[in-house]
Amino acid sequence: MNSADDERRDRRAGTLGYYWFITFEHASDLHSLTEECQQAIGTTYFYPVSREGLHLTLDRISYSGVHAPKQLDSIVTAARRVGQDQSPFMMTIEQLSNLRGAIGFKVSPAERVRGLRDALRSATLSVFPEAPIKDSASDPHVTVAYPASEDLSAMAAATSERASTMIRRVDVKVAEVVMVLLERRQHGYWWKAIARIPLAG
Repeated sequence: MNSADDERRDRRAGTLGYYWFITFEHASDLHSLTEECQQAIGTTYFYPVSREGLHLTLDRISYSGVHAPKQLDSIVTAARRVGQDQSPFMMTIEQLSNLRGAIGFKVSPAERVRGLRDALRSATLSVFPEAPIKDSASDPHVTVAYPASEDLSAMAAATSERASTMIRRVDVKVAEVVMVLLERRQHGYWWKAIARIPLAG
């Protein structure tokens, strides 16, 4: 499957498949910062992400319905072994950016996030060698608003620059990753947590 096919499939409504996420259910400072920024962004052209919907996508595991439940269990087991070697770390959020028409926070250290992704990817591929991993040139990010149409990149860039004047630095502790079953809805995403993998290194 080429990258254009990949992007078209990801834009469809409905169940997308299984992914590795970092989620932020208990990151109260991030919740407050997000809500402040969303007030500056407005809702005429962008749909805000709820605090429950904030996430950072690490990797795709599989499309829905292309594996057996036992295979998922084996991927979780392999990921738990990886988690034993991965230490919790602090993620810093301090900049809004245009994300191909969406608006979100860039995060650092990007190298640490990518290293965690690569470790989970190796665990996934050890069980599911044909996994449709999600290669991306984008920097790690947390989306806070999705565009109402596909031609808003320039507006997203201008809005990000304007709203960035109110950004304060927020540090979030990352102590686990989550396997989720992801669903695309009209203007955002919903997911069900399948397994939580602690970073216990």
